[in-house]
Amino acid sequence: MGVDYQILGKNIKYYRKQKKLTQEQMAELLDLSTGFVSQIERGIARLSLDTLVSICDLLECSAGDVIGHSHTERFDIVSNEFLILYESLPKRDQRLFYHMLKAYADHL
Repeated sequence: MGVDYQILGKNIKYYRKQKKLTQEQMAELLDLSTGFVSQIERGIARLSLDTLVSICDLLECSAGDVIGHSHTERFDIVSNEFLILYESLPKRDQRLFYHMLKAYADHL
């Protein structure tokens, strides 16, 4: 069984967004082109083991985290729909929703 580069790319994108990095910032930090980072995230490019390790070091995750199942597959249907809805919001609304949700969680 080979590497599913589509899942690998989705997971790299997930961890990059968790670190609040743009593709451009990630590319610069890794001395890669932005286009190559985009191709990795879309599952088009094949990357070397050295590049994978560098990406994982930057994103503070393991190779197993990005090679395994995609994060959307790990969420149940409700969580997945929540993420899709959240990501469809404009950035300022995402921030507002985040602060509202955080206040609610802190209240609990």
